[in-house]
Amino acid sequence: MSTIRNILVVEDDADIANLLAMHLEKEGYETTHAPDGRKAIALFDAGTYDLVMLDLMLPHVDGMDVCRHIRNSERYVPVMMLTAKSEDANKVAGLEIGADDYITKPFSVAEVLARVKALGRRVEMLTRLDEPGEKMLRFGDLEIHVDKRIVTRHGEDLKLTQKEFEILRILALTPGRPYSRRSLCEKAGVESFDGTDRTIDTHIKRLRAKIEDNRNRPEYVLTVWGFGYKFSDKFV
Repeated sequence: MSTIRNILVVEDDADIANLLAMHLEKEGYETTHAPDGRKAIALFDAGTYDLVMLDLMLPHVDGMDVCRHIRNSERYVPVMMLTAKSEDANKVAGLEIGADDYITKPFSVAEVLARVKALGRRVEMLTRLDEPGEKMLRFGDLEIHVDKRIVTRHGEDLKLTQKEFEILRILALTPGRPYSRRSLCEKAGVESFDGTDRTIDTHIKRLRAKIEDNRNRPEYVLTVWGFGYKFSDKFV
């Protein structure tokens, strides 16, 4: 059974909210609708949700503040942003403050359902890491031994540096979630040697040389053009 069952849909457009609810419920999910940011925060605090689908442009309290509120809560709940094509700056800001994924309007229902299922698999993977025993992530023939801080492929130690390992660990814990260059630098403790966040590109280049069959056509660590990087979600 999926780790995602109850979904809070935060959307001020009633037609979009009803469309999402209809198709999500047809797939067996339970949905609750919040038409504005203030109601979203109240419902989130009072209920137990496995996913929040969050429009950014909301009455009363905007989606950014709702996302911050969710991220400041004790329990991790994935957030999928709903953004218009013209909201690229807001999309970047939303990912920076902790959103897990985004869907651009207009969207296809099939894409939304696929993203929800992918987020469910991601949460399930993170849940397994909390269980007793060795903490290991497996993606095809690539294995990331979290506690030992070792990465192997075909059983061979790839001998990653500590910075390379940390970058890979951060990306692999949330497959499909884009990280900006700046965010990766901060999270992985990468210091800039040229005064820009492009320093991360050098580490990614070296990381790909070790984990990819062809670093120019990567399967694992993918470029998000004009933004940063993400780990492929095709293995989860």
